[in-house]
Amino acid sequence: MRAERDWARDTLGGLLPLAASLGPALLLFLLVLSPVLGWTLRAGVVALCVLAVARPDAALLITAAFLGFGSILANLARVPALRVTEVLVLVTLFGCFGRAIVAAPLRRAIAREISGPIVALAVAAFMSTLVWQRVYQFQQGDWPAYAAQVTEFLTKSYFVRPGNFWFAVSAAVMLEGLALSIVVAALCRVDGTLFERALRMLSVGGAGLAVMSAVRLAEIHLRSPAAIAAMRATSAGLRISPQISDSIAAGSYFAVCWIASLGLAVAAAGRMRILWLAAGAPLIVALYLTGSRSVILAALAGLVLLSVALTFRSRGIPARSVVAFAVVAVVAMIVSYPWFIGRDVAGTKAAKSMTIRGELFEAGLGVIGTRPLFGVGIDRFYLVAGAHASPELNAMWRGRKNPHNDFLRIGAELGLVGLGLFIWILADAARRTWRGIAQTADPRLAAIACGVVAFLVTSLVGNPLMLREVSYAFWIALGLAVGGGAARTVQSAPPQEVQSAGGIRRWQPWVTATICLALVVSVPYRARQEIADLDITRVTYGLFDWSKDANGMRYRWSGPTATLFVDGRVRQVNIPLQGTLPSGLPQQVDIRFDGKLANRVQVSAEWQRIRLDLPRGRPGAPRRIDLTVTPTWTPGTDTPGPDDERERGVKVGEISTLTPPM
Repeated sequence: MRAERDWARDTLGGLLPLAASLGPALLLFLLVLSPVLGWTLRAGVVALCVLAVARPDAALLITAAFLGFGSILANLARVPALRVTEVLVLVTLFGCFGRAIVAAPLRRAIAREISGPIVALAVAAFMSTLVWQRVYQFQQGDWPAYAAQVTEFLTKSYFVRPGNFWFAVSAAVMLEGLALSIVVAALCRVDGTLFERALRMLSVGGAGLAVMSAVRLAEIHLRSPAAIAAMRATSAGLRISPQISDSIAAGSYFAVCWIASLGLAVAAAGRMRILWLAAGAPLIVALYLTGSRSVILAALAGLVLLSVALTFRSRGIPARSVVAFAVVAVVAMIVSYPWFIGRDVAGTKAAKSMTIRGELFEAGLGVIGTRPLFGVGIDRFYLVAGAHASPELNAMWRGRKNPHNDFLRIGAELGLVGLGLFIWILADAARRTWRGIAQTADPRLAAIACGVVAFLVTSLVGNPLMLREVSYAFWIALGLAVGGGAARTVQSAPPQEVQSAGGIRRWQPWVTATICLALVVSVPYRARQEIADLDITRVTYGLFDWSKDANGMRYRWSGPTATLFVDGRVRQVNIPLQGTLPSGLPQQVDIRFDGKLANRVQVSAEWQRIRLDLPRGRPGAPRRIDLTVTPTWTPGTDTPGPDDERERGVKVGEISTLTPPM
């Protein structure tokens, strides 16, 4: 009987990495075949995959070092929209899972790191994607057109411009992050040296990116000495983060890397300690230049925890001196913050910021109330939050209403089930990491754990997990904390502790299976519920957020294509359009009604209103209007327009409709 159980366990353990490698393998295969890559880049991706299978540890080190350099590498590759960081993560996952198929130690380590809450949260994200894919298909109303869009998304646009499928990409990023934490922890178990090597690469990569913030500050000063003073005078204050657009997310990443470098400095000796402290200097500068009060306070919280851990477990002078230096640096940031950044620490602006976050929190609770169990869907918080925003929030915050709280966002988008699973993952990681710190007194392990805590503190007032590069850094850090603790305690743990851990894990499969079954069974009901509540006339695709021009005209940028719907009873539609080419030349807009060409117009730099007379439709059945724009353009450093790099079509104003009386 025991032999049969061992055979079943080994068979399942062999199939698990094979199944886990299929997703990354498929996406990488489609990337290699995609026309967006030239032959040189295709050969480079293939070479990285071969390296990752042969040396998964090397692939992980490369990924950890280049997490923040995705946009730079994409521009060097002449494919600016390519999500290079996600490609590196997929290569790492493919290599690790692929290697585990033939390497028994790695296979067993991966099996040990796959926990119930990780599996259940992955299922929750995947099922949410299925629900909204079904809703999206219903909105399209045409299976062949929908299938063509899915095929286009997978074969050509997944890694560059997902368009209407961003929610699927966000779900994939969450799955990749969960898998990344597993493989990082597993590799640390197999290779005792990997923990320190990966920690070094994470810190060095962050320091390299941080240098660019200091360079950008110097560049601004050299070009226009008065520009820094002008930036300080704005409501946002001085904020510099050239490679990561969200300042809180950038600060979260730099805080993790800096605290990790402090742990390396404490563990080092002689000149190496000085080198690691020097590596932390640009991280201090970059963290400070994000201009985020919450990031500085989160770094201080992480340092306080680190000092407590090192004081009780390591009473040496190096530990105290390094932590004292770091605390002095943070205090200096706080004291000089109003003067240099231009914002107060605890004054009127800080109070307004907290008021906005409080209003967003209340709106988030309203979003959770609409779908409390399984959530409103990944990447859909801001679409629902507007209906729950107070007049005060609308007056103070006119931008996209993201929750500014990752815990709130997860609870709203994946429901209380998803939030509970996420907290379960963190609690399990904290338990295992603390056991490693308590038994080994390793300052590096304590440092990465405190870096994760600092990241989570910023997650209470921001959304760093919404940015792909920063979310990957979080999951790598969490995997290092768990794997580093496990690798150092597996030999020294007393038998009774091992048995206790086994007892705790014994009930996880049953709870996990119950949650996963409920998530799977709920999909048809959730899809029907969302479709029944859908107001198709409020649905648009390919249109950006609302803006206003100098004359107060409300409009939205379009992409190359845009879709909107009107009620079936509408007999006339008026669509304001304006051309946007920097050259001033006209653009052609093909207007299709229910898939048939209804008009073809030339749109210039002046607003013009296009009228469509619609034939009678079926009562209650929505009518679809598609806009196709040629040529399009992409904003760059030398062109006017918004500061993001999405492809632009025309400006679309508020449409008006004429509906005959019943």
